[in-house]
Amino acid sequence: MDFTEDDIAQLSMIPLMGGQMSRKDKIKEGIFIAKEEHNDMADKVMAMLYTLVDKFLDGAELDEIKEAMTMTRLGQMIEKDGREKERIALNTLNKKLLSSNRIEDCIKATEDEEYQKKLMKEFGIK
Repeated sequence: MDFTEDDIAQLSMIPLMGGQMSRKDKIKEGIFIAKEEHNDMADKVMAMLYTLVDKFLDGAELDEIKEAMTMTRLGQMIEKDGREKERIALNTLNKKLLSSNRIEDCIKATEDEEYQKKLMKEFGIK
């Protein structure tokens, strides 16, 4: 769906209108809708929603909207790649520790992140 200027005006006004949804939820839904598009109009919708967030929300509501805003498709892809690299590194570490019969080190590495980093450095795992 391509946004028109009328769509932008309507979407940006929805958080200001009455209804059963909270203002935060209206803004959040607007963000999700706008994030599906990848064009200049969608960017304008997001900019208007950012302004509403800044004007009307604070505290925990602001944190929730911030999370929704930062989880763009690109952000999700980057986060997924990072998790995959971390998973591979941890599996590699576990395999090396287990094949070396270092069971206690393997157990300790699951409980102590600093120790885990030390072991990864020892094995040259990045």
